[in-house]
Amino acid sequence: MHSAHTIPTGRIEAFSDGIIAIIITVMVFDLKLQEIPTGKTVWNELAQLLPKFISYVVSFLMLAIMWINHHQLFHQIKHTDRQLLWLSIHLLFWMSLIPFGTNFVGVNYKLYQASFFYGVIFLMCAWSFTLLREYVIRKDLLYEHISKQAHWRIRNKNRLAMAIYGTAVVLSLVSVYFSFALFLVVPGMYFIPERIIHNKN
Repeated sequence: MHSAHTIPTGRIEAFSDGIIAIIITVMVFDLKLQEIPTGKTVWNELAQLLPKFISYVVSFLMLAIMWINHHQLFHQIKHTDRQLLWLSIHLLFWMSLIPFGTNFVGVNYKLYQASFFYGVIFLMCAWSFTLLREYVIRKDLLYEHISKQAHWRIRNKNRLAMAIYGTAVVLSLVSVYFSFALFLVVPGMYFIPERIIHNKN
């Protein structure tokens, strides 16, 4: 039985799943050929689409990682509250800007402004996810059998991701290729999910 001040997690999970699905759908709509290809031009058209496809793949991976972590986190908490709802919405706001950044960097990958804003968007996503996880731990919203130490460890990885994105943003002013290399580091960090330790009874 939930008290008057607690909110079940199901509604926010369903809302978040729907928003993330829309973000991915909007993002893939930008993968369009500039011209209707013919037998002579099809490979040239596909080659011109390659930067947008690469940016889409990177963004898709990061969205998938954030969805998995969001899903995992909310299955380990007892209930949400009003502030946690707003923190989750804050995360979704920055995630909703990913299609803009993906299209911007895909069309203008040689412009430092494109990689700059792309990095800023993911930096803010990492920051908002860090705030979300820290709030869950501080307010003791995790089930009793879930190890807080494991979540602090994941929080530290979130902070490392923030540092990498921040570095990528700065390096975009020097070389967009340096920043692109760092954008690929973060999905690699999260490719193997963290193991959540359960406390012994």
